[in-house]
Order: sequence, then structure tokens, then C-alpha cells
Amino acid sequence: MTQFQQLCYQTLKDQVPAGKVITYVGLAKLIGNPKAYRAVGNAMNKNPFAPETPCHRVVKANGNLGGFAYDISLKIKRLQEEGVLVKDGKIVDFQRICL
Repeated sequence: MTQFQQLCYQTLKDQVPAGKVITYVGLAKLIGNPKAYRAVGNAMNKNPFAPETPCHRVVKANGNLGGFAYDISLKIKRLQEEGVLVKDGKIVDFQRICL
């Protein structure tokens, strides 16, 4: 695992609570490199610590779910268990719950 991946996982775990989501760009900004959003996506895809490190909380900037290394229905299930509503592959009330 790279240092960048470790930073992504730790930042996500520490700063994005259950019931909230963050965008790939938002997480990249939190780690101090706003242009690294694609690298953040790659790190989330390789997350060996799911669900303890909640990569399911990272979504696209338009509120769409984005990718998930496992079955997308699992991402939806985990989000819904945390009180995040998903409809037609998109976060409901995205502006309110996105950090």
C-alpha cells in the first residue's frame, strides 16, 4: 500500500462520518491535493479495509454513486444503513449531506 492510499483511507475514516458523503474531489482537497481526484478514486477501488474505512461514502461531484469495487448494490445498502437515501443511482438531498 502506498503512502497516498494510507492518507486517503485515514482521512476518509477520520473526517467523513456515517450519514455523510464526500466527493472524490472533496477528499482530494482534504488531503491537500485537489487535482488528485482520480488517484483518490483508484485508492478507493483498492481499499482493503472496507467497510471500516468507508469508501462507500465517496461519490461523484454530481451526486451519482460512482464506482464500487464490489457490487454497487452493496454500496447502496451500506449508505442506506447509515441513513443516506439513494434513488436511481443518485444521492437524495446530496447538497445537504455532502461535506
